[in-house]
Amino acid sequence: MNLSFPPPAALPAGRWIVRLLGLALLLSLFSGCSSMNARRNPAVPLGQFQRFYVEQRLNDNHGIGERIAADLRSRGYSATCGHLTMMPADTEVLITYDARWSWDFRSYLINLDITARRAYANAIIATGNYHHPGITNKSPETMIRALLDDFFR
Repeated sequence: MNLSFPPPAALPAGRWIVRLLGLALLLSLFSGCSSMNARRNPAVPLGQFQRFYVEQRLNDNHGIGERIAADLRSRGYSATCGHLTMMPADTEVLITYDARWSWDFRSYLINLDITARRAYANAIIATGNYHHPGITNKSPETMIRALLDDFFR
């Protein structure tokens, strides 16, 4: 059985285009499309705050809360992570998140929701969602960075 493709000149133009379109369709099936949306309150710029607290989810076995806090610290903000009952009194912004993981021969983050709200007023400042359904590798740090970039824009 010969699986090699003949050169383009050896195939009629119609068959070559059909094979090319078939290959493009096959590649699109194996590559996942990611989508991201973020909304923020334009009247309350997130950059005006300095002290952030990331509420650690009880079912977070992948350290997403710590990764969000680390990203905030890399931007120059004071950020800690823990359970809601441990939130410091001087916290200005409370960050909550929901991370959904999937497994397909390996564990990967498929969906990440992040919400930033005033710590004690509970008013939403920004909210965002990053959905990456494909098996292609997109690190949690990349997804977190993309969402927070939009929050601070």
